[in-house]
Amino acid sequence: MKRHSRIFTWAAAIAAGLLWTAVVQTGSVNPAAAAETPKGPEVKALAGGSPLHVASDRMVVDQRSNTIRFEGHVVVKQDDLVITGKRLTVYAKEGADLAENQMMEEVERIEVEGEVTITREDKVARAEKAVFFQKEQKIMLSGNPRLMQGKNTVQGRLITLYLEEERSVVEGTSDQPVQAVLHPKRSED
Repeated sequence: MKRHSRIFTWAAAIAAGLLWTAVVQTGSVNPAAAAETPKGPEVKALAGGSPLHVASDRMVVDQRSNTIRFEGHVVVKQDDLVITGKRLTVYAKEGADLAENQMMEEVERIEVEGEVTITREDKVARAEKAVFFQKEQKIMLSGNPRLMQGKNTVQGRLITLYLEEERSVVEGTSDQPVQAVLHPKRSED
């Protein structure tokens, strides 16, 4: 029982570390260094000093619904972070002015749909849908979500990453249980 508990804790740490370092700009891609990042309002995902570069087949700005939607072959790049999908929708807070230069401060949530892949160095997250909630600083991955780092993988029905708490929850069902494949690091003798 204790061994299973340790494996689950390790799997949860990998899950949190994968997207923690994939999305939060910490200046390091080392999960241990990311864990040492100061907590609080100054730690915000996608709020790093580097610009976001978004490419797609089409962009639609809707002032009435406070949304910006990118459609078709969406690629988002920020430093060594790459996010791809079929659609990306940015939802601004109610009453926000999308014409102002403060767009990232006005973001309520960002949804990426359709063959979503989030990559940073050897860390990859895949799902059919990823939703980032700015205020709560959490990411929800659904639609066969899977996190990979090297040969290690964690998957389930729903993966929720609580960024500021450095905590993750991988949920499964009887039809789609949580699964982890973990390869222990070999010590050199």
